[in-house]
Amino acid sequence: MDLSSWPDQARPLVPRIISFIDNSLANRRHESFETLALDIFQFQREHDPVARALCPHLPRTFADIPSIPVDLFKELPVGTVPQGAAAAQFMTSGTTATRRGIHRMRSTFLYEYNAKRWANTCVPDLPKDAVSLLLDPTAHPESSLSHMISVLAENGTASWHLPDGQVDVDQFTAQLHGKDSPTLVATTAFALADLLKTGKVFSLPAPSVVLVTGGFKGRKTEVSEDALFQQTERMFPGARIVTEYGMTELSSQLWGEPGLPFRPPPWLKVIACDPSSGKRLSTGETGQLRFYDLANLDCAVSIETMDAGYCTTSGAVVLQGRLLDASPRGCSLTVEEARQKKGAL
Repeated sequence: MDLSSWPDQARPLVPRIISFIDNSLANRRHESFETLALDIFQFQREHDPVARALCPHLPRTFADIPSIPVDLFKELPVGTVPQGAAAAQFMTSGTTATRRGIHRMRSTFLYEYNAKRWANTCVPDLPKDAVSLLLDPTAHPESSLSHMISVLAENGTASWHLPDGQVDVDQFTAQLHGKDSPTLVATTAFALADLLKTGKVFSLPAPSVVLVTGGFKGRKTEVSEDALFQQTERMFPGARIVTEYGMTELSSQLWGEPGLPFRPPPWLKVIACDPSSGKRLSTGETGQLRFYDLANLDCAVSIETMDAGYCTTSGAVVLQGRLLDASPRGCSLTVEEARQKKGAL
């Protein structure tokens, strides 16, 4: 673990975060989430003018840490990494006509470490051979989703079949034809909906996995979730279907399965709040979602989304779309925007 990327104050935090991840997954004793969250925020507050402006005094509990709205990432350089000093820079979806939020990282180590640990906890037999309806990260290094899939493939192989946001059905089909090893098919909901229109069937060796992320809420193209997954089961018979929820502004992801809540890792806490008052809501009450992510060291430990949902007694998250009047966002925008551009030509 090379700590040289981080300033002196952050260096002791990195092994503490790693220790929290490892010990929580092994059900061993570890320091409290609150203590570590507050220490991370103290570092962020001293190195990020945005965090300092939102919180003139240090909070007493992790729930008191001010959450940075995702839209603010489009307006200000949120985070502790100065512009021009980032080793990696992920950007939210958007077009050249719209501003895009930016998540700068001094190092992708924590992002990659926690992503692999949680993915392999949720799907222990996750294949390392990935065939994706996603942007190629060599051409689009700003895509956090593509970066995550390339990390999960580790020493396996990964291919990308979404050039310019358009599904390349022929190349995707050719890549899957005759597969003799378990395969991870990673796709956004929009790209998957386009693929389903072909009516093709892919018989993949067990235990292959189809990972679906993103949704349709707030967009012109909309398919019911039940119909999407029923058709996916027919297209990929025998493959396990899993769902993933993440955001460019965060470093951790939530995993789930069709019809089930999303499971956050132990180092990511989610709460629902009243969007008007900001008051924390009780378990089962729908509100605006806030995320407290211990792996988000370089950026912001607390993020406020425009997503609506509620938390279960186990801490899992049930998404219920976007808040009223919230601007559409997410990885699936790439596909719809490309589709709209093509129609305008």
